[in-house]
Amino acid sequence: MPGAWHLEKGVIYKVTRTAEDKLKQYSYQDYLSLPADIRYEIIEGTLAMSPSPSTQHQRVSRKLLVRIANYLEGKHCEVFGSPYDVLLPERNEEAKDIKTVVQPDILVVCDQSKLTDKYCIGSPDWIIEIVSPSSPSMDYVKKLHLYEKHQVKEYWIANYLRKEIMVYKLQSNNEYGMPETYAGNEITPAIFEDLIIRLRDIFD
Repeated sequence: MPGAWHLEKGVIYKVTRTAEDKLKQYSYQDYLSLPADIRYEIIEGTLAMSPSPSTQHQRVSRKLLVRIANYLEGKHCEVFGSPYDVLLPERNEEAKDIKTVVQPDILVVCDQSKLTDKYCIGSPDWIIEIVSPSSPSMDYVKKLHLYEKHQVKEYWIANYLRKEIMVYKLQSNNEYGMPETYAGNEITPAIFEDLIIRLRDIFD
């Protein structure tokens, strides 16, 4: 997509956009033509630009990723860190037509059939997003709704300013239950009951 771009309320648009541009539903095919030096996501057809991560964001991400990767060594599940595309299809969409493409900070996939050479297609088993202070609603609202809709079994929101992790788990009714908030202690994911993560090691 040639042309200049600008950010407006968390959504990136072409500067010379028309009314048709504003109503456009973006797909993975559009996503592939975007500038490679900026991190984009598509949330149900709407194109969004993610802010550059802070130093502390990257520290927390690295510590979580290393802890999970060490635990999964030799197991059938795999952990990936951003940037890595996750395509979330509606029904039987072909990859090029999928209108939700996200780059979670950390994701764990246990179904190897979802992994291709370029991306994960379908819901990961576990996603961790690290809150950006500049756009908290993306993780607390938009992605919460999105990951529940696509049946991600467990969703963690890590907030390094508060030094806490909020945990959502998929219930038998295919909806997330009330969140559990952990601060200053240990946390264990429901899908790996013998994985213990000490928050002090992550946030300090």
